[in-house]
Amino acid sequence: MSAVAFDSLEYAHQLEAVGMPREQAEVVAKGVTRMFIHNFDTLVTKDYLESRFAASDAAIQARFADFRLEMQREFEKIHGEFKAVNAEAGDLRSTLKLHSWMLALLMGGIFIPLVQSVLG
Repeated sequence: MSAVAFDSLEYAHQLEAVGMPREQAEVVAKGVTRMFIHNFDTLVTKDYLESRFAASDAAIQARFADFRLEMQREFEKIHGEFKAVNAEAGDLRSTLKLHSWMLALLMGGIFIPLVQSVLG
């Protein structure tokens, strides 16, 4: 953490230079010094912010990496399920084609001659 310097005597001299009475300038300088010392532990430096942002960024990047990995696993799982369903659908299509051919042959060989003999 970088050092922060505040010279209360110099501040009092500056107040006097612009026309403030010496006693009043000293009281104001002491008050500012007390306020500065009291609030010093709450000051945030650029280095502190940069380190916090870097830590936060690293944590976010790690979470996104975990999320990407989880999404990849889910995608692979769904893709596997899709391939299985697609394979089953392919088997079903083959079975339906076979049944269609069998029905066509059945109609051509049995029903059409039967209908012709009834109507004929």
